[in-house]
Parts: sequence; C-alpha cells; structure tokens
Amino acid sequence: MTFSLSGPVPGFFKELADVVRIFFPQAREVKEGGALRVSLVEAHDGPARRCEARLEGLLTGLYAAQGESHPDPLVEKRLHKRQQKLAVYFALKEATGTAPPWGSLTGIRPTRLLYAQMAGGHSLKEAALRVQEIFDLSPEKSALLLDIAQTQSAIPQPREGEVGIYIGIPFCQTRCRYCSFISCQVGDGRLLPVYVKALAREMEAVARLVRSQDLKVRSVYVGGGTPTALPPALLDEVLKAARPFITHSPEVTVEAGRPDSITQEKLKVIKAHGATRISINPQTMHDQTLRAIGRGHSRSQTEAAYALARGLGFSHINMDLIAGLPGEDRGMFEETLAWAKGIAPESLTVHTLSLKRSSDMYRFGEAVPREAAVGDMVRLARETARQMGLAPYYIYRQKHMAGNLENVGYARPGEACLYNMDMMEDTGSVLAMGAGGISKRVYENGARILRAPNVKDPQHYISRVAEMIGRKEALLEGRGKGIKPPLSSDQADVLALEGED
Repeated sequence: MTFSLSGPVPGFFKELADVVRIFFPQAREVKEGGALRVSLVEAHDGPARRCEARLEGLLTGLYAAQGESHPDPLVEKRLHKRQQKLAVYFALKEATGTAPPWGSLTGIRPTRLLYAQMAGGHSLKEAALRVQEIFDLSPEKSALLLDIAQTQSAIPQPREGEVGIYIGIPFCQTRCRYCSFISCQVGDGRLLPVYVKALAREMEAVARLVRSQDLKVRSVYVGGGTPTALPPALLDEVLKAARPFITHSPEVTVEAGRPDSITQEKLKVIKAHGATRISINPQTMHDQTLRAIGRGHSRSQTEAAYALARGLGFSHINMDLIAGLPGEDRGMFEETLAWAKGIAPESLTVHTLSLKRSSDMYRFGEAVPREAAVGDMVRLARETARQMGLAPYYIYRQKHMAGNLENVGYARPGEACLYNMDMMEDTGSVLAMGAGGISKRVYENGARILRAPNVKDPQHYISRVAEMIGRKEALLEGRGKGIKPPLSSDQADVLALEGED
C-alpha cells in the first residue's frame, strides 16, 4: 500500500509517516496520490490551535486535535508535533476500527514517559495512568511500564563519573535471515586476528582515558555479532586486553550467543577472565524454524551448550527468544517457553520479530505470523516469565516490529543486567570499542547526550582505529557531534513526553 501526506508543517512528515505505519506496517510513502491520502489543516484562535487530520482514498475520516501554542520555541515545536501525530493517529484508529496496544507511541524508550510525569510531581501509578490517557496505551502496556519502572526503582542508577564498557565483535558464522545488525561472516578467518589487534589497541587507549579521567567502570559487555565466533586464542586476546575494565567492574557479560559457536575451551576462557554473566541465545527450540531463519544450530546444541555452561560453574545465564518467527504459531512458541521454564535461566529476553529493510527476511517478503498471534505470544511470554520468578526490568521498541510491539528483558530479583538497563534507558554513559560501537556521554539523566560512533565496517575500523580513539578523547572532553544545550525542566518534560528518543 502507498500513502501520501500533506499539511502545513512538512518538517513533521517523517514522524507522521511513522504513525501511519502503526496501522499499515509495510506501507510506502509517496509524494502525492497515494492509495491513502492524509492531509492536515490547521486553524488558530490566539494561542489555541485546532489541527484536523483528513483521510481520503483507501479510508475516509476526520479527527480534530485541540491544543495551545507555547512561548518557548522548543516546547512549542514538540507540542505542535504531538498534536499533529495525535490527530492522524485518532483519525486512523476510528477509520480502521483497530486499537494499537501502544497507542500513538512510535518511540524507542516508553518508560521515559513515566519518568517525565513523575518529575512533574505525579506518583508512579498516576504517571502510568496519565501516559495511558495521553497516548492511548492499552491497560496491558501501561501495566507493563509500571512494572518495569517499579523494578528499576530498586536498582541503583548510574552516578556521575561511572561508565559502561562495550566491546564489539562484529562476526558470525552465518547471517540470520532476520538480522539487521552490524556483523559479517567469519569466512576464512583471515580478518579476525587483524581485527582483534586493532580492537586491543583501542581498548588500551580507552583504558588510559578511563584512568586519567578517574572514571568508575559500572559494567562490561562483550557483544556482537557473536563473540564466540572467535577461536579460543583470539577470544583470550580480547578478554586479556579488557582486563583493565573487567578487574574493576561488578558486572561482566559475554554474549556466547549462537549455541553452535560454543565449546568447552571457549567457555573456560570466558570463565577464567571473570565473566559474571553469559548469554546463550536459541531464539526458538524448533529445528525447522532454526533452519528456515539461517541460525545454523539445533535444539540439541542449545541444550548441550547450556549444560556445559552450568557444568563449568556459570551462575547467571541469559537466554534470548523471538516471538513472531516465520512458520511459528502460538503453540510452537508456547513449547519454546515451556522448555525455557524447565531449564530456568536467571534472565530471559523476549524479542518481537523486527523486519528491518536490510534483512533477508524483509527483502524476500517472507510470511510471518499475524499481529494478533504475535500479541498472544508476547502475553504468554510475560505470564511464563512471571511463573519463573522473573520480573521485567527494561524495554525498548523498534520500527517495523510485528504488531508494533516491544522487546522486554526479564530477570530474577537482583539479577538485572545493569548494562542493558543503562543503555536502553539512556541513563548511563558508555565507552564502546570495536566496529559499529556507539559511545555516549550522558548528562543530567539523559537531558543532554553527546555521542561518538565508531565506523561500522570492520575493515574501515581496522584502518581508522586511531581516529576512533580520537573520537573518544573528544567525547570525554565534551567535544564533538550531538551535544544538546541544557534544557529547562519544562522543556525536558515535553521532550521526554514525545517518546521519540
């Protein structure tokens, strides 16, 4: 389906297009003459503003949102955009007769909405109700946000001078068909030692910066790709280079990831370097699905990897699952959850399938479960996690997710991953090393953020590692791209209420 947008503020059209895709996920925007035409008309009476969204073509309908202008230009822009989005959202909701579970929200971090309301003097429960009303959330999603905020409230927040450390290994044995992450196949392996050498150089330089700035390491996360795609000797080199961070961190996570990459020798290397957490990610326990999505491993390999890790003394194992994989129905996902419940990992991350445009699954138009079925899977996952004694502790959303749903991390009390929470909530500074890593310096609990990305391509990273080090030096000095001016409390509240960051 195609759609077109017209109205008084073209600068908002990207955000308005995202609202249309809540209802029509695969819809393609055209400049004019789309099958669905959405036009906005505004009328002003002093500070009062009336915004009408009119639908023509595939759907017809009209909805008017009322609002007022604001003397602060930044606040005014945000309020104006929100008003237009709500007008389009409610017009589409009435015309289609559907009620999206996340209402009008298109942003990544919905929990920030609650915290903005709480900063305005509301209790947590009041904040959840206000967010539900303003953005038309379902009671189910409002309750989820409330639960996550309650879990987070018991966890110490990052302090000034604390940082998370990310070490990226952007290699996998094969590329999963749903994957849109920065990774490349191992191939003949010739690039691996050269990459590890460059990565060790960056880690050495960043360790000096951490010492010179007297920063405290709050967490270390070795991710990818698949870190265990490296042979044992190279994995050992990476973790040796990371020792200056590991020895001072209360939390060290290594993504073991794909079960077919896990060996006893690699797990012993990880254990010897002091990892406190690993992740073994089956995604599903159905071999036919694993073959269809290009995972390259089997259920039996997952079970063997899990038993091996337990036998070596790993006391915290996370597992990732995906709801909405092609060919799977509610019953199949329920079987995967029952298996996870039986082996009892300390944490469970449940992703909703996201069909990014760079994935093979999107490009080849593979069929996935209907939105209602995926919604059932997500609800079942939450109930199963509760039965396992796991509470939700972080959430993030992506574009192109099945059912416009969410990814949620669940953990036992006291077992939440600090790195995941700090990263996803944008509350903690991160120094990221390796290809595709994005470092950030967080000020004032997210009101101001300065970012410094590394280049994505591993070969470019290798040749430009000195430049990547320089970007972090600039970041810690408060220089570079992405810096925002300090915001007033009023500005910060409106900014967060957008739910777009």
